[in-house]
Amino acid sequence: MTLSRREFNKGLLVSLPLLNSWPAFGASAKFSSRIRGVQIAAITYCYRDMREPKVPWSPAKVDQMMDQLVQAYIEDQINVAEFWIGYIEPVAFNPLAPGSPKIREQLREWRLSRPLDIFDRARKKFDDASIEICSCMYNFDDKITDQEIEIGFEMAKALKTNIVSAGCTLPSIKRVAPFAEKHKMRVGVHTENPFNDPHPETDGMGVTANILSAMKLSPYVNVTLDVGHYTAAGGDPVAFIKAHHDRIVALHIQDRFKNDARPHDYQNDLEWGKAQTPIKEILQLMKQEKYTFPAIIEYNYGGKGTPVEEVRKCYEYAKAALA
Repeated sequence: MTLSRREFNKGLLVSLPLLNSWPAFGASAKFSSRIRGVQIAAITYCYRDMREPKVPWSPAKVDQMMDQLVQAYIEDQINVAEFWIGYIEPVAFNPLAPGSPKIREQLREWRLSRPLDIFDRARKKFDDASIEICSCMYNFDDKITDQEIEIGFEMAKALKTNIVSAGCTLPSIKRVAPFAEKHKMRVGVHTENPFNDPHPETDGMGVTANILSAMKLSPYVNVTLDVGHYTAAGGDPVAFIKAHHDRIVALHIQDRFKNDARPHDYQNDLEWGKAQTPIKEILQLMKQEKYTFPAIIEYNYGGKGTPVEEVRKCYEYAKAALA
């Protein structure tokens, strides 16, 4: 008998209770960034300025970067990480303009070479420092091929996580949903309109209706709620968390102004506490309700300090908010 997608999803919700309860990340750490029950994490994207774009890409160079990256987490005393795949991808060092067809094809070729050993080594460095990789960030643009979707899940497995945070559009996440079901891995749609989305008002993930539509595709399609971008798009992140906490895999924490439709930059993405995202209220809600998904620092403003210093500043803000 062949089940319809609706029947499949209904049975899945019954047979997989773990989809409605997230693990307690960072439980066995040498140091802990869990504050009053709230797990504070950081995405590796925070430390992007530590990369050296002019140095030619090589596996050895990636290994060196991973050593520096792990040391940054140790210095900031943050024991849970979301791993941004772009930290490793060689296209990040290409001098050509981002988004060009040539770069896109280079990226596709590198992904399809299945460089999983690089991810294995990166994960081991995190393991050795007792820093848990809670999820990885792998974006699904409208030009992605089925083979690239598949390799994204393989990269996540190499990092020992079963959660993928994904910048995406409604059309692309529709294509990803069957792969998530196949691998039994959760995909958290990142609540931002991708910068290269030609139709953000109709299919972008900054639109609440599209987020809700995506969640209906499969129990494996969940949400990585970027509270800053969601605020800027006109959403109420506190209300969304209360209503859909059982489908949230993580929060990305940054500070933006309400109803600010401009693409984010260092003028409208500000140091925590200087814009209008209700970060303190969100963290207090997580503490009160004992939500176990992580609150992930996304240092995305024009700070004057080093990445380590600015992430530490965000972390101190979170600790004060949870006092």
